[in-house]
Amino acid sequence: MELLDVMKNLTIQSEDDCALLFKSVSATIDDTATEIILAEYRNKTLLILSQYEKIGSLLLVEKDQVYGSLGTNNVYTTKVIFGTTGESQQVAGRYLAEGLNITQPLCLFMNLKSYDIETVKACKDIILDIKQNQECHKES
Repeated sequence: MELLDVMKNLTIQSEDDCALLFKSVSATIDDTATEIILAEYRNKTLLILSQYEKIGSLLLVEKDQVYGSLGTNNVYTTKVIFGTTGESQQVAGRYLAEGLNITQPLCLFMNLKSYDIETVKACKDIILDIKQNQECHKES
């Protein structure tokens, strides 16, 4: 029953079912063709990173805030929805969520040949460029 609830939560719901941003790009990272698809909706963000032409495992990354005597800290929680993931994938998911400064749940499909910091950082930089270019088009 938990999986059904999670899948219902993943359903993108908006008044007109249109993405606020939808962009697909191909890039070469570490001499490997990499597909990056970013779709932002009102209540969720969908991100697909693949170097195998398959979507791979699905992680749900959410941002919470922890209040303590030293101030507020952001905590990123990852949950494996389906597929197999190791610690490196979950760390990569948290890194991407923090780097993208998510404010809503991130549905993240990842299927990379390497989850080292250079590869994940390159993916993050490309995603930030996509978002930056979208902001420039909105201002025009």
